[in-house]
Amino acid sequence: MRLLLLPLLVFLAAPALAQTPPAPPPAPPSCANDPLFRQQDFTVGSWDVSRNGVKNAEVHMERVLGGCAIQERWVVPAGKSGAGLGLFTYSRVLKAWTYAWAADTGAATMFTGQFTSPTEVRYDTERPLPNGGKRVRHWTLSLLPDGRIRELSVGSDDNGATWTTEYELFWTKKAA
Repeated sequence: MRLLLLPLLVFLAAPALAQTPPAPPPAPPSCANDPLFRQQDFTVGSWDVSRNGVKNAEVHMERVLGGCAIQERWVVPAGKSGAGLGLFTYSRVLKAWTYAWAADTGAATMFTGQFTSPTEVRYDTERPLPNGGKRVRHWTLSLLPDGRIRELSVGSDDNGATWTTEYELFWTKKAA
């Protein structure tokens, strides 16, 4: 009896095995076509950076990896420290922007960012303090009406009760 049932089971299972599997879910749009990855395009280009009206650096922002990231090259005058590289990208998993920074001074920081308006993104990070506390830092890039970018960094050692300005820079786009 068992030998007779085996061909019957194979015969009945064959149509199920021959069916095409369900289609996989659609792939997300390419980074170059995904508006979330394009939000920070206002920073792309080459810029002169000034503090208190005096040029102190240049920054070059370029879309890389098929539009999935923006690479930053921070250039300082010869003989000065503070040059560095940064990488900005939108994370579909975190639903946030991320930024990694490394400098020739050995400084390295990771940030998570959100757009506070269509022309302003605020990145946040924390670092431990020697006393066991932490320094909270907000770092903002804002596109100004005149086409410049304002870079503002503020920090707090008391969990946001009070804030101090760490620095304020202005980026002016270089002529093409």
